[in-house]
Amino acid sequence: MLVGSRRIEWKDIIIGLAFIVVLYFTLPHFGVDPYWILLSLMAIVEWVTKYVLPWIVLYWAIRLIKSWESK
Repeated sequence: MLVGSRRIEWKDIIIGLAFIVVLYFTLPHFGVDPYWILLSLMAIVEWVTKYVLPWIVLYWAIRLIKSWESK
């Protein structure tokens, strides 16, 4: 699988998934609810797509238009 210019090895994906599974089962022993962490991550993703991503798209759209105008 390619991400950017770097090829992601299957070993890396398996290690990442194993890390997530281990965290999911060990966090309750420390008094942390994994469901709360999942909801927090979903809220962060929603906030980023709602407020940050449009500004990034606007920035690149303005750069594209300026490059077209300079030609």
